[in-house]
Amino acid sequence: MLSTSHCPLLRGPRFSRGVPLRSGQHARGPRSAWRWLGVAFCAGALSACAMGPDFQSPAPQTAQAYSVDAPLAPTTNSDGPAGGAQTFAPGEPIAADWYTLFQSPALNALIDQALANNPSLAASQASLRQAAFQLKSVRGSALPDVDLNGGVTRQRSNGAAIGLDNPQFNNVFNLYSARVALSYDLDPFGVTLRETEAQQARVEYQRNLLRGSILTLVDNVVVTTVRYAALRDQLAATQRIIDAEQDQLDLLGKQESAGSVAYSDVLRARGQLADSQAQVPALRHDLARTEHALARLVGSDPGRFQAPALSLSDLRLPERLPLSLSSELVRQRPDILAAEQQLHAANAQVGVATANLYPRINLSADLGSQANHSGDLFSSPTKVWSLGGSLLAPVFHGGSLRAERDSAKAAWQAQYARYQDTVLSAFTQVADVLDAIEQDAAALSAQNRALDANRDGLTLVRKQYRAGGAAYLDVLIAEQRYNQAVTARIGAVSQRFVDTATLYHALGGGWWNAPAPSQPVAGTGGES
Repeated sequence: MLSTSHCPLLRGPRFSRGVPLRSGQHARGPRSAWRWLGVAFCAGALSACAMGPDFQSPAPQTAQAYSVDAPLAPTTNSDGPAGGAQTFAPGEPIAADWYTLFQSPALNALIDQALANNPSLAASQASLRQAAFQLKSVRGSALPDVDLNGGVTRQRSNGAAIGLDNPQFNNVFNLYSARVALSYDLDPFGVTLRETEAQQARVEYQRNLLRGSILTLVDNVVVTTVRYAALRDQLAATQRIIDAEQDQLDLLGKQESAGSVAYSDVLRARGQLADSQAQVPALRHDLARTEHALARLVGSDPGRFQAPALSLSDLRLPERLPLSLSSELVRQRPDILAAEQQLHAANAQVGVATANLYPRINLSADLGSQANHSGDLFSSPTKVWSLGGSLLAPVFHGGSLRAERDSAKAAWQAQYARYQDTVLSAFTQVADVLDAIEQDAAALSAQNRALDANRDGLTLVRKQYRAGGAAYLDVLIAEQRYNQAVTARIGAVSQRFVDTATLYHALGGGWWNAPAPSQPVAGTGGES
């Protein structure tokens, strides 16, 4: 908190003699009155001080690693699509368009469409503009209010009411008036300053919410596109399995007719084919739902949206991944920066509540003219002016003002705890995704080995069956394991892409490396 030594006004206001606070003529005239008002305005503006604590950003975290297993080694390398090893590069810049590292023009086009048309993003942009306009409104309240008032009235005077019986006083006449009124709150204890500070923090809060919305939108488009490509690959793999099983069933049917195989083998093959075919509707439904979700993200009607025919093989896995230190993360992640601005606004509200404990001073001035004829309205004899001031000092409010200040302090403490929780949540997310990336590579390597082993096993069992050394049930079991291995490998490949995108999301997405926009957000510039 500021002490009285930091603010001259708290050592006791001094009131100097000047123009009498009443309407009418003054020996010095209206020019002197307006000069006095200007001096008072300048003095009040120069002597204003802001009550309450000045905001300081929370100290950044000093941890150098996100887990006890640091430093991170390159991930496991394996053959096939998305099987390359990924290495971590601490401190390497994060590109704002990190999604281009997947080297998919179709994905880039979807993200461009989403950034241009997504309704949620448009709502975040509008909220930022709203906060910016509100900031202009708060700033404007710190300046004097000047109003122009003009009018004409027709009225009748009654001479008898003032003791004059002469009929000439019972007449009807016009009264023209024109006035310029000025009112200014000196705000010596900085209520408006703190309110402006709080609103500026809210603008930055909305700006970081917008950054977070963009980052989340891009990540969702990437993840949904990867899932869409994975489902298409699963559907294609299932269809290949169905075709192979149909061929096998046709062959067994011919062999059964020739008496070389048992009818039970035909029934088992028919059941296996039916099980595989039963998976297709669910896969197609998941594919349709994912396409609809992608349409929503890019701001398109699902009935008109046509997703690109993507496969996981159309994407490239980035081999070099950036990694920010935890002390850098708190200055990069939009959610942490947004929580900091909420803390800033809460800090400013403590100042507002503190300043409300002290007096308020208002100055007002009025300069105009009144005449019975419009032609005489601005002549010298018809001019009128007034100059006034008021002081409002809280004396007794039942303790409500101090309670409001204490409430603002408690709100700050609550917001600080939320800020800490946001930081811890961010660190946890980064630690989780780093571990996931390592485990994804190991899982894909294991799935590749499982796929190779099941493929070789199926080939061997089929040979044994044709030679009479194995039952057809053994063939069915080997086929089921191979089919599961095919599906599991597609899932392992897609998970590597998903967790790579999640890492960029968790690190803040590199928005600070994006080129500055050519046009400012509406409402953040000067008066229009």
